[in-house]
Amino acid sequence: MTLKEYKIELTDIFRRNTTRGFSDWRQCGNLAYDVEGFLDRAAKDLLREYRDKELFDLVCTAYLKWAKTDKDDSNGETQGFIYYSIFEIWNKIYEREHPDIPHFNMLNWFLKKMDGSVIDYMEDSLLEYIMDHFKEPKLLEKKLEFLNSRIAEKEELVKEKSWAIYDIYRYKDYILHIYGEQKRPIEEIREYAKDLQRNNSRELLAKIELEYGNQEECLAIYKALVDSVEQSWDREDYNVKLKDLYKQFGMQEEYAAQIKKLLRIKIGNMKIWEEYRALIPADTWTETANQLFSAFSPADCRPLTWYEEQGRYDLIMTGVEHGGPTYLEHYEAELIQRYPERCLAVLVKAADDSVECGKKRSDYRYIAKYLKWMRKYPGGKEKAAILADSYRKRYPRRSAMIDELRGI
Repeated sequence: MTLKEYKIELTDIFRRNTTRGFSDWRQCGNLAYDVEGFLDRAAKDLLREYRDKELFDLVCTAYLKWAKTDKDDSNGETQGFIYYSIFEIWNKIYEREHPDIPHFNMLNWFLKKMDGSVIDYMEDSLLEYIMDHFKEPKLLEKKLEFLNSRIAEKEELVKEKSWAIYDIYRYKDYILHIYGEQKRPIEEIREYAKDLQRNNSRELLAKIELEYGNQEECLAIYKALVDSVEQSWDREDYNVKLKDLYKQFGMQEEYAAQIKKLLRIKIGNMKIWEEYRALIPADTWTETANQLFSAFSPADCRPLTWYEEQGRYDLIMTGVEHGGPTYLEHYEAELIQRYPERCLAVLVKAADDSVECGKKRSDYRYIAKYLKWMRKYPGGKEKAAILADSYRKRYPRRSAMIDELRGI
């Protein structure tokens, strides 16, 4: 097939799956399926025939057609189209670097389309692709030129639209990354990063410091991040990365201390638990674990996974009594054999609580669920019947509840 014939077929696919230029949620799934299948077949044929330049032309045409088609991609079709079809084919062309379509030409086409030719979120993905590729010295310089020009544009725009500042942050992070790829003097990189106060920027600098072999500087950045962030999930992440760095650098004492710190931060995390266990002599492990468990509140359900690992079903039962039926369901196979009366009491409490706060039929279904659940326990059938009768008498005007409790 000629390139023109391929493009005619591609145009026909878009025509079939759109109505007056719009692809609704039903059509969009078919559009993605048809276009992706078409591109996959075309790529196999054209690559086999070493027609890489024509394939690049065809894929870029498909990319622009998708960007300019108004659509309802309610199932994330655009993301799949970009990452699992377009990018994969671009990668094959990039890796082969056929003389007819060198990296310089690919990059030129991409940069020209960073002018608003495609919708903003697709442009973001395109910029991401550009920054992940084209590592040759001249192309790195070309990317820097582009980024600096974009920053200048955004600095004008931010005077009217404050949200543009976030684009500037992103572009400056990309520049910092390129400086690292260019192996510029670390002093120059640090100077540029000095005014980049976002955590992402600081972590990027830490990565560059590590690539330069500057372990202490890398550790210092992560320690500062741990101390400065407010969100608990960020602190967890940075503490984990600090732990991994200590291990990577062979700093055993610091690594062990960081593991112990994480035991209080990531309670219930099995990876941290296993790493901690590997540090403790086998003959003292049980005593050490029990000492750790004694520090947790009985109402804290986070360490239940650790209790299970140690076979401490007594502690699990106490946690379930505080946590309720969701936890009971998970550990019931073991608890029903050991503590059937206490398990039944958990369900009784859950049913009573649901009756107190129930206001609609979906709430009443939970009551019925708990009462039916009780039947598997000794004396549970009788207890469920007594409770159901008491609920009907207490709330005779709740017709939906009475209907849900029928037969119990």
